[in-house]
Amino acid sequence: MKQISILLLFVSLVSHAQSNFTGGFLPKINLSTKLSAKTKWVNSIEAREVIYKDNFQFTHNLVDVSTIFSVKTDLNQSINLGYIIRFKEGETIHRFLQHFNVVQQLNGIKLAHRLGMEQFYQSKVSPQYRTRYRATLQKPLSGEKVDDNEWYFKLSNEYLYQFNQEDFEVRLSPYLGYQLSKKEKVELGLDYRLGKLLDTPKKNSLWFRATWYIVID
Repeated sequence: MKQISILLLFVSLVSHAQSNFTGGFLPKINLSTKLSAKTKWVNSIEAREVIYKDNFQFTHNLVDVSTIFSVKTDLNQSINLGYIIRFKEGETIHRFLQHFNVVQQLNGIKLAHRLGMEQFYQSKVSPQYRTRYRATLQKPLSGEKVDDNEWYFKLSNEYLYQFNQEDFEVRLSPYLGYQLSKKEKVELGLDYRLGKLLDTPKKNSLWFRATWYIVID
């Protein structure tokens, strides 16, 4: 747990050192079901609630509703094709995504890589294009694998580049997860984002994220 404390201290120091800071809460529900041995259908809904932006406040910012089809191309590889509709401050944004995933098992540690392309479409706004890469490490807090009623630690590091705006962003997300059963788990953690890295001032935000994963037969 010492590493987690150091990581959270680093996030806190960086967020206070930067200007243009936003903080809040990201609740999410994720529902998935297997369509076949190689295909999975994942649906989710996520809200963004702002608690701090220049001053303390409580503002509902947006809702994302997504549907994704995941197809296994190999034992440890898969492709995601999906669509996300975002409702933000009276505007509707359509996002299409294509992700390639690779998962590795290394002595009790699960290491996942995701490389993706995304396209954004919005009324009266030029189409936007983004690429992203994410590496995620997951480790059980006891034993070699995560069993029912056990905790695990997950750390995610992601890099995003928005082509049209030439905006480069880095995300760092430590989580604690709890496996309720084979069909249900909960993850709680922080999601720190440092954007506008090619500009001044920088843009940074810190979110408390709570995600409930449910598998439906």
